[in-house]
Amino acid sequence: MVAGCQSPPRSPVPDAPGPATQASPIIEPETAAPRELSREGDLKQLLRQAERQLSSETAAATLALFSDVDISSLSEPTIAQLQTLRARAHAGVGSFIDAYQALSYAQVTTLQQWSLLEQICAALSLNQCRADSLIAMQTLASPVSSDEILHTLLQAKQAPDHDAVQLANGGVTPIPRPDSQAHRGWHALVNVLTTTGSRYQTHQAWQNWQAQWRDHAAAIDPPNLIAQLADPATASIALMLPLSGQLGNVGRAVRDGFIAAYLAESDPTKPAATLALHIFDSAEYSALELMRLARDARANILVGPLLKANVDAFAAFAAASEIPTLLLNYLPTSESPRSTASNLLQLGTAIEDEATTLATLMRTNQHQRVMVVHNGSTWANKALQAFQHEWPHPIFATRFSDLKQLTRAVGNVMDVSASTTRKERVAALLGEPLEFLPRARQDLDAVLALTTGFEAAALIPALQFHFADHLPVYATSQSLRDGSLPEGFSVAELPLLTQPNRVELGMISAFNLSNNSLVDLYALGASAFQMATWAPALSMPSNWREHFTLRSPIGQLQLNSGGRISRNLAIKTVAPTRSGQRPSATEFE
Repeated sequence: MVAGCQSPPRSPVPDAPGPATQASPIIEPETAAPRELSREGDLKQLLRQAERQLSSETAAATLALFSDVDISSLSEPTIAQLQTLRARAHAGVGSFIDAYQALSYAQVTTLQQWSLLEQICAALSLNQCRADSLIAMQTLASPVSSDEILHTLLQAKQAPDHDAVQLANGGVTPIPRPDSQAHRGWHALVNVLTTTGSRYQTHQAWQNWQAQWRDHAAAIDPPNLIAQLADPATASIALMLPLSGQLGNVGRAVRDGFIAAYLAESDPTKPAATLALHIFDSAEYSALELMRLARDARANILVGPLLKANVDAFAAFAAASEIPTLLLNYLPTSESPRSTASNLLQLGTAIEDEATTLATLMRTNQHQRVMVVHNGSTWANKALQAFQHEWPHPIFATRFSDLKQLTRAVGNVMDVSASTTRKERVAALLGEPLEFLPRARQDLDAVLALTTGFEAAALIPALQFHFADHLPVYATSQSLRDGSLPEGFSVAELPLLTQPNRVELGMISAFNLSNNSLVDLYALGASAFQMATWAPALSMPSNWREHFTLRSPIGQLQLNSGGRISRNLAIKTVAPTRSGQRPSATEFE
């Protein structure tokens, strides 16, 4: 609560479509005459009048009532009441960001205020704010269902930075999140459902949560999604990977990651002990033969193949079989029957996901004008296109084909070369040399480096030379894969390497993943096991398909339309370079 302040100024409207971004109507001076509140009775009369106008749906006139009110001498409860009415008026004219800002000056405690905040946040698509409001309303005996709360929390988990980005774009300070017992229990439950791992482990973790929070509303009346966690049927998984031939090392890395995660749940006391695993070499069999082998093994979950050519051929047979299938690469984006089949899920380590992760982080950090330095490779072009799709502000891209061109490429964007050219022209006109200090542009906010590790190391002195070393630099995991770690860069990285859990620590030790060029593939294999156990729940008609999100070794996963699974990666700030870093990762198609 802010006491002793003037009415809060209007803030910029965030990037949200529709009525959520409409400005409040302009109040003409004769409509919004100044009001002096010399007595307490004047204030009470004003508040009663505002309440009547809001009840009769004249929100614009209510805003006029408050236009020149001096609240510097008012008590905190009175300010809260006035700002709540102001928030209702802004919401009534569709200016929801102003409504949020007005309510931020009031201590939100009553059911009416929480209900108002929930409506405002729903209009602004602020799912975390909306979920917290629903929890508070449920605590205050409002008829809010546990299913609605859980669905909203899971939606918020899919885009954890969305609220912060929207409010930052609007120039509004977030309302503090509640810290009640009910809120802590709900957030603990969502953490259990989205970070535990496999479907079987998640069900066990839910039971542990329920025992710990036995008096919580969700424990007493579990959401419907919880019932879909348990699967009494014995699962049989067919894993199909290239284990021989030229790309055998790639397939074996995925297999070893998959088996490591599988064995972690093979304790006879755990439900995963009912899992049967059958492994087939996709380099030895055609797509049709793989389907026959899986059928003979009575597999009810299919995982693989890995290579794009095999995935495209296999998907048609898998779609026709209606068996839950996790493809370990991506189908073409065309609207073919196999790309929209409800039983097909697509998991991979697309570089586009890293670019999207970085775009979200950079928007949260309120950057706008960005220089993109890229090496022109296939993966860099894909990342650039994905970043351009997500970035609403100016982008200044510069390409280099080898390290010799890197410094010049940076100079072209920084306009240092143009400064030098101007100096040479002036010197030629005067016919004598000039003392000269080149100038660089000052309007850029950040740098996105789509480079390898060696190129990133060379980028640092290039930025220094062109007076851009003060700019924060963001990069993909490719900058970490060949031993030259770019000090100070913020880099998208695998959660397996940034915050490993117990199972992942075992994998890192067993396969020396800290220095393994195939680390992304081991992580893909471990993630594939988790997703395989979820595949039946995501294939059947299920609310999980809409609300699914999961922390995995390759990133925070969520299911998009068409069965494609995208990921949000962890962010690592690179410490000073040390010796003995891992070599380059292998790319495959």
